[in-house]
This record gives sequence, C-alpha cells and structure tokens, in this order.
Amino acid sequence: MKKISNFIPDKVIKKKETIDRLNSILKDNANANISCKINVINYSDTTITIECEDSSISSVLKFESDKYVQIFKDCGMYNIREIKVKLI
Repeated sequence: MKKISNFIPDKVIKKKETIDRLNSILKDNANANISCKINVINYSDTTITIECEDSSISSVLKFESDKYVQIFKDCGMYNIREIKVKLI
C-alpha cells in the first residue's frame, strides 16, 4: 500500500520547506516577545505574507516592514520587496 505522502506533488513539498526556512529566518531575527506570535504563511517572488496573533504585533510589523524586508534580503532573498501582514 502506498503512503499518502507519495501522492503529494514535489512542488507542494518544496513550498512547505521554503516556508519553514523563511519562518526560521523570521523567528531568529524577530524580538523574543513577538517571535512566538508570528509565522510566515505564504510567499511569492516579491512578497512574504506573515500572520500575527495580536493586533499590536501586526501594527509593529507593518510599521517596521522595511526592516523585515532587509532581513530577508540579507539572507539572500534579494527580490523580496514587500511584507504583507494578516491578523488571525
């Protein structure tokens, strides 16, 4: 019998791995008090989408979005130009 994981396309697996890597970069560079309340949930060629559990953290991320764009650029993602923030 085949495992369900055998049917998951490589594209989906690769996207999950990339999101995990972006999430790790974000959490390693964010303040300790907010790192547990933010997660990368999606990305495109020029945008990274972050979800927040708290509206005040969401406001901080929006206000400091240039800082986070630079963090990702410093890690080799030179085409990132925008951080989108979603409140959950």
